[in-house]
Amino acid sequence: MAKYNMTKDGGMRMKRLLFSSVLIILLCLILLSSGCGQKPQFTLTIGVEGDGTTLPKPGKYTYGENTVVTLKATPAAGSLFDHWGGADGASVSSANTIVMNGNKSVKAVFSKLTYPLNITVNPEGTGTVTPELVIKAGKDYEHGQTVRLTATPTTAGYLFTDWGGDLSGSENPAELLIDSAKSVTANFAEAKMEIVTQPAASIAGQTLGGFPTVKVTTKADGTPIPNVAINVTEKNGLPFQGIKTVLTNAEGMAVFNDLVFYEGTYKLVFSSNNLSNIESDFFPVSVAGAGSVENPYLIHNLYGLMYIETHLDACFRIENDIDASDTADPTYNGGEGWLPIGQTETGFSGKIDGNDKTISGLYINRPNEDFVGFIKSIRTAVRQVLIKDLHLTGVDMIGREYVGGLIGGITADDTSLIENCSVTGHIAGTSSTGGMFGGLRGTVTNCHTDTIVSAGVGAWYTGGLAGFASSATITKCFAFGSVTGQYAVGGLLGTTEGCSINQCYAFADVNSLTEVAESSMIGGFAGWLQAGSTVADCYSRSIVDGKNSVAGFCGQLADSTVERCYSTGAVTSSGTHGGFIALTYGITSITHCYYDSDTSQCSDTGNG
Repeated sequence: MAKYNMTKDGGMRMKRLLFSSVLIILLCLILLSSGCGQKPQFTLTIGVEGDGTTLPKPGKYTYGENTVVTLKATPAAGSLFDHWGGADGASVSSANTIVMNGNKSVKAVFSKLTYPLNITVNPEGTGTVTPELVIKAGKDYEHGQTVRLTATPTTAGYLFTDWGGDLSGSENPAELLIDSAKSVTANFAEAKMEIVTQPAASIAGQTLGGFPTVKVTTKADGTPIPNVAINVTEKNGLPFQGIKTVLTNAEGMAVFNDLVFYEGTYKLVFSSNNLSNIESDFFPVSVAGAGSVENPYLIHNLYGLMYIETHLDACFRIENDIDASDTADPTYNGGEGWLPIGQTETGFSGKIDGNDKTISGLYINRPNEDFVGFIKSIRTAVRQVLIKDLHLTGVDMIGREYVGGLIGGITADDTSLIENCSVTGHIAGTSSTGGMFGGLRGTVTNCHTDTIVSAGVGAWYTGGLAGFASSATITKCFAFGSVTGQYAVGGLLGTTEGCSINQCYAFADVNSLTEVAESSMIGGFAGWLQAGSTVADCYSRSIVDGKNSVAGFCGQLADSTVERCYSTGAVTSSGTHGGFIALTYGITSITHCYYDSDTSQCSDTGNG
């Protein structure tokens, strides 16, 4: 038999091992005995729908089997507790308890408090009130909602005056907070509107004098009605500036204190919903300025242009682009359109600074009158007449002799200065018809046209810029468009006598009348240069078509000089023609000039 000898240390280790094993066995027995009698555990889930809270608070809780849990639902302001919902809402008793015999899920459901809003109209049938939800729109008026109420009169002559009941004041629309049951009355009354301050005479461009004022009151007792919108217009639709809709104040007054009119005669119309319109007296607005060089009359509209006729020797400045299309109305001057400025024997003798503004749509229908244009004539030699920086667009004018888009005729010797002006549109006449001038004297610089110019059977002197020019100095001018006539027809000038023409050009379709058998002196630049005229540094690119004396630059040159000029346009003629000049007579000089034989299809030499 084997023997084991244990040391002292080995014996101690064995004792400790046996002691630890006993402790572990005892602990397991304790745990097993305690688990045998424990109740099952269940989870209660609490939720919220709407505005409110619960006790216990929303969340998840664990309870032992058959525990009775008391629930409490507390609504927020403006809400009420409706019921317990969720998967197990039906398990909650009327005493708000629930038995935990399993996992449970409940939800406290809250709803909004709702209130009635009763609206009445006084007097009955005189208006309506439209409610509109401003925030938190819903089917009913819930607690905390804001309703915007708009009172609208439906009976002619009646206006809303104020609110009654749970809403006060005269503001319309007005807002009402729904925090309880509400009752509102919209009060209406028969009203009248009257002018208490008439507009006064004023100066163009300045605030209208008198501050037109309208008062609105009840008819019964004259009580002012505030917050009524009053609109103002001009009876004939004439434009003006300023605030055109004003609310009546606490005294029932609507004061129009910033209206600005320009020269003319006006009549105001005041209107308000459901009331009859009322009209002011007529009132004049004078042209601003003094008519001097330092302080010219200021022109803003068609009426201001008409004003020039009454002060033909004054100075003017155009302040706005002006729409003159009203002159085409059949009722304007009996269908004759614009009455040209300068109807006296001396014509216009003042100064016009166009200020680079545009006059558009000018219409003239005066086929039996001579000297037709925006300005009829300049005939005086008393002082220099100046017209500058003025632009006419879309003109449509018919006259007889001396017809021009800007001026019918200038007959005063060397007293006119025309600078930086332009014309576009249609011009028709007989003799002496041009895109800008019918007859021209004086000095013209930096002017141009883009016009359709036509002259009838038997007409002499038709040009894109001027029909007839005498003793004129013309510099840096040009013409586009088309020119049609019978005798002396040119892309820039019909005929000249003793003129000096420099650095100008024409780029137009130049034609003789097709309905006549005879026509002559048809030129791309000028029809007939005569009587000591000089032309230098000019050119034509016009396309020319005529019968006799037809040329790319000048149809006929007589006793005049042309130097450093050229033409490049096509030339078509059934009679006498030339690439540059068709005919010359008298003492003439043509130096350093040429034409394009390819484009003109001409081969004559010696005349260019």
